[in-house]
Amino acid sequence: MKFAFSILLSLVAITLLPAQAATKVSSYAQAQAGLNDDGYAVFIYGKGWDKRAEANMTALYNAPAVLQATGNAALMLVPLPESMSPEQKEALGNTMGKLQLPHPHSKHSFPAVVLYDKSGRQYGIVCGPPMVYPEAERIARLISARRAAKARQDGLMARADAAQGEERAKLLLQAAQVENIERPYKVEQLIKEADPEDKSGCLAALKFHNNPVGDKIKEMPIFEALATMDAAISNPLHTVQQKQNACAFAIGLIRRRFGTGPAEAIAHYARLMKELNPTSVLGRSADVVMRDWTTGMQLVRGWAPDSLPLPGVAGELHGKLPLGPAGKYEVRLEPTRGKHPAKVSRVALYDGDTLVSEDTRSFTLTTPASYFVTAEKELLRPRLFITFDNGEKERDTRGNFIVRKH
Repeated sequence: MKFAFSILLSLVAITLLPAQAATKVSSYAQAQAGLNDDGYAVFIYGKGWDKRAEANMTALYNAPAVLQATGNAALMLVPLPESMSPEQKEALGNTMGKLQLPHPHSKHSFPAVVLYDKSGRQYGIVCGPPMVYPEAERIARLISARRAAKARQDGLMARADAAQGEERAKLLLQAAQVENIERPYKVEQLIKEADPEDKSGCLAALKFHNNPVGDKIKEMPIFEALATMDAAISNPLHTVQQKQNACAFAIGLIRRRFGTGPAEAIAHYARLMKELNPTSVLGRSADVVMRDWTTGMQLVRGWAPDSLPLPGVAGELHGKLPLGPAGKYEVRLEPTRGKHPAKVSRVALYDGDTLVSEDTRSFTLTTPASYFVTAEKELLRPRLFITFDNGEKERDTRGNFIVRKH
């Protein structure tokens, strides 16, 4: 009876074993005998300079969930001394073989699980915050996600191999844009060969970071520059990350050249940045941008060079405005100092988003000027917008606002 029960337990245990089985090896050379398409998973930790890393990485190296996640890969546990003697360098070289440590300029830290394909190319890494208090299940999920991403990339590369011209370039770009893993080997060169004149725009999209024209944008008039950024943000070849980078660049461009006065423009790009991916670093930063960089014009502070809106664009006057009851209102602008006179072409009264009244006379304010707007009925959410026409090089102007019932 005990023998039969023992046999039953053995059968149950067999059924619970993972369908895939990683192979633990001590060196690159040892891995070659059983190497397969799952490549290598190398568990690297700081030897002698990270006290917890060896225990943590050894635990991960032996964790069933992690073993399952690595598939049929060859697994190595590799200590990495901080300052290596010639003997240690030789020992590390013998262990790693043709596998290279992550590039010094890449975004990596140790401890790490570094994933290599069968050829020895690094395609993924798990490091950073998840490794501070590494939980086997979490690390396993991250490894699985990277292996799944590689499978998607491999599928796109296979399709690209069967295509030509612009279609091949587009598939290569998609393969390069798979998240959480490295780009395919020499993908830029492959795209150039497939589409030498870049008619598809894929090569430009591959190289795009945050601004499609480089330093030239510094010399562009602001609206031309922003139109260039808008085109980048709406480019379907760009990833969400690239589009968010473009939003952040546009915000910085406005902020550096015009201060926080163009509140509506800054808020527009911040909202868009958040909508693209609210959980990313840039998506989360959008709320801070809208809080700190959209003060605009304030009734109690008047106007100044860094609080004016963009030229020809209506900027909202914020503060406790004495508006509400039906009647006629005076909006008086009194210049106080500055090398350039303020140029004003419109004052508009809104109730929420509805235009109620506007005064479109143009004044160059060498002396005070008054605009007049009228509310035919009580305003539920009164708002004032003022349009300044001062260009980028003529914004040294300061003054006060006075708003009162006439």
